[in-house]
Amino acid sequence: MESDVIVVGAGPAGLAASIVSSSMGLKTILIEKSPEIGYPVKTSAFTFKEVIEQWNLPREVMIKWYTSFYMYSAHSKREVEVDFGRVIGGCLDYPRFLKELSVKAIERGTKIILSDAVVEPLLNGDVVEGVKTLHGKKIKSKIVIDSSGPAAVIGRKLGLVPKSTEIEMGIGIEYEMHNVKVRNPKAIDFYVGRKDVVPIGYGWIFPLSNNRARIGICTVYNTPEEIDEKNIEYWHSRFLSEDSVIYHRVKNAQPYAIHKGVYPLCGMLEKPYGNGLLLAGDSAAQASMLVGEGIRYALEFGKIAAEVAVEAFKEKDFSEDFLKIYVRKCKALLGEYFDVATDLLDVPTDEYWETVVDAIIRYKDLDSEKILKYLRTEMTYNDAKKLFPNFRNRYLRR
Repeated sequence: MESDVIVVGAGPAGLAASIVSSSMGLKTILIEKSPEIGYPVKTSAFTFKEVIEQWNLPREVMIKWYTSFYMYSAHSKREVEVDFGRVIGGCLDYPRFLKELSVKAIERGTKIILSDAVVEPLLNGDVVEGVKTLHGKKIKSKIVIDSSGPAAVIGRKLGLVPKSTEIEMGIGIEYEMHNVKVRNPKAIDFYVGRKDVVPIGYGWIFPLSNNRARIGICTVYNTPEEIDEKNIEYWHSRFLSEDSVIYHRVKNAQPYAIHKGVYPLCGMLEKPYGNGLLLAGDSAAQASMLVGEGIRYALEFGKIAAEVAVEAFKEKDFSEDFLKIYVRKCKALLGEYFDVATDLLDVPTDEYWETVVDAIIRYKDLDSEKILKYLRTEMTYNDAKKLFPNFRNRYLRR
């Protein structure tokens, strides 16, 4: 079996890459290890509203839309809410979202192979010429786009991806629950505090209705700050316990779904490409490092990977020397955003969150767009210095 492009993984990055490469006339095969696209769910599936608009998706893929952002600090016992006065984003029906993207890929000519995992690249020296699957298929191609998530099955085999023990890794878990006492069904709720919530990270309540919500917690491993208990289930159980700041909201709630996932927080890989290979999405560590929002960026980077593949076919050049333009195009999209986020990850937990609360209080009525830039991981260094003046010359390196 042969193809122009092989895409590994049917997440947002892989589906975006498949849609674009097929649309541009490239024979595209997408390989997904799960028997059904969209499962298992490993994300809270929050994203911003333009994702629905830009990818021409039905509004029904969004379960709940939000207009506000709320934060409670257990450290200082302060709370603040900013109402943006318009819809900013929402929580997706994630399986339906991916299936809608799958339909778009199929309609444009992508061939999808389900329930078969890519296990290794087909190599000619150091050139990737296709993939081998768990079921023994050998599929040849000119370009492989590895969008297999943190597993990065091809990128890792080629030594492009650092070991998970060597980089900061985010990990999150949530329950989807019924009988929740929802504070505001139109708001994203964050709960922070090193002692009372989680040593590094935050807890959340994402309402799905007046009495249903996704309630979770995330933290970061391999940071300079120590975590006594490296078990995300422990911190989540604690977040739901009688001693929790949210107990009055969840004491009668019951879970009907569990979502758990990991994601690299090292910033985009220095070299997310090789001869005949591009990495996109979590495979290339391209998720937001501030609030863990990865769907929007994964779609954009998957699209860029496919556009670079199209250019490579036009030039008949699939070498890493040509494919390195991928990094330039990704950095053009990001600007300073991920550099700023990387710097902010170095701020000690309580100092960081108390400064964020201060900033929200200061700007929520004066200029709420500054807060939205923070939530979207779209701050330049100038933006960050205005929002967090105490971090100037301390944590912000430029």
